[in-house]
Amino acid sequence: MKRLLILRASCDILPCEINHIGSIADLFGMQHDFVEIGAADEFQTKLQDMGGYDYIYLCAHANLDGFGNATGAHFVKWDDFAATLCNTQSFNPQSVLLLACCRGGMKSVAQKLFMACEKISYVCGPKWEVDQDVLSAGFHVFLYNIEKRREQPNIAAVRSSQGTGYEFFCYDRIENDDAMLLCPVFNMAMRQSSSG
Repeated sequence: MKRLLILRASCDILPCEINHIGSIADLFGMQHDFVEIGAADEFQTKLQDMGGYDYIYLCAHANLDGFGNATGAHFVKWDDFAATLCNTQSFNPQSVLLLACCRGGMKSVAQKLFMACEKISYVCGPKWEVDQDVLSAGFHVFLYNIEKRREQPNIAAVRSSQGTGYEFFCYDRIENDDAMLLCPVFNMAMRQSSSG
């Protein structure tokens, strides 16, 4: 049975969004758990011994640096978040990190997460500022297309975009790593670090 973890990082995230995502998991035959998070150290304690998940759904307010609540308190940097997920063995193979927050679909966010945790296979989210109804509808479409239609994650993200009218993106670790290897600046830095 696949597993979905719902993380809420802001008290103004409505319970109906959490319930909707939980109901989607039930509909698709997935076990789901819910964790309220604040600071990174508190988050790590809560996730200890929970096991691996196929999907992790983060509800938060975010920017290119990290996420937190609406007031800016309990701010967690993306790389600290990814490291915590890695340290707690939160990911199953081919897991998908669903960022239900503004700017969660930015490439720079995905790259920070990939660099901080090698166990993250996919990072998906909206590229612009969106409301909770758009987020839950978009991820409903996303999960339906992956779980029921067996679509690739990037195609499921396109379907989420078509269904909501907002752009959703899904980044693949292998594709990201391949692009980094082709980057001349990255290759030069790698050569310098291995020779020095």
